[in-house]
Amino acid sequence: MLRALCERGIVPDLVVGSSIGAVNAAFFAGEPTLEGTYLAAEMWRAVATNDVFPKGRLHGSWRFVERREAVYPIEGLRRLVSSFLRFDRLEDSLVPLTIVVTRLDDGVEEWLTEGPALEAVLASAALPAIFPAVEREGSRYVDGGVVDNTPLSVALAAGARRIYVLLCGGVNSRPIDSGRPYEALLVAFGLSIRTRLRRDLAAVPAGVDVIVLEQSGVEEVLWQDFSHTEELLERGYLDARVVLDRAERQIAERGGTRSATRWWSRTSVRPPLTRRKPRADRSS
Repeated sequence: MLRALCERGIVPDLVVGSSIGAVNAAFFAGEPTLEGTYLAAEMWRAVATNDVFPKGRLHGSWRFVERREAVYPIEGLRRLVSSFLRFDRLEDSLVPLTIVVTRLDDGVEEWLTEGPALEAVLASAALPAIFPAVEREGSRYVDGGVVDNTPLSVALAAGARRIYVLLCGGVNSRPIDSGRPYEALLVAFGLSIRTRLRRDLAAVPAGVDVIVLEQSGVEEVLWQDFSHTEELLERGYLDARVVLDRAERQIAERGGTRSATRWWSRTSVRPPLTRRKPRADRSS
């Protein structure tokens, strides 16, 4: 999706990220170029499940119910983020960057624009129960998606007149069937996220363009499965081109004289992802 934007010469005045979006936002804010999008794609292609979700010697579903803060340590994610961050502090990014996090003590939503970049990104991506909370300046933080997974509010507060929303999924994605209690919790979390997004989109003020780029096929992939990265990257790029072409035509046709419009929808019905045996996990 970022590649499709950069190919059109679209340069952001502000990049906002929450949850896994904070990881991608931080990468792009440090290398906001077409070449940077290729580097980001190569980074994701190189990631295997065991790099981020390492299996211990005694790994199984029981780890979700034993007495511990999280199923996985955050060290794998820390190594991944550390490998591509090009700035130590948020205020040093080449494009202004805001990271959304959830303060665990009281559930307050915080917008981070200054301070250590690594801890901010890790905190925003620390999905509860999956990763432990991240301590930052005396407070503990978890995934920004708990309170605001698609932070339109940040862009609007900054005075944005045109917002590009890059989704890992869709506005109206169908939830997958859950076979275990913890999977039902994740499904419910996803429903909450999408409901909040639809409400926020409906409340965007008149005069603001919102172009939503959806990612098809994500519903068919388990959250810890990295074996479909190549296909998802290609789908996201092609879908984004179609939506951007449509949006640009309508913006040109209205000549800036009509009210702003929202664009989002799947560009076509695509076949299911090819089910293949996952590649072997690469040691980090």
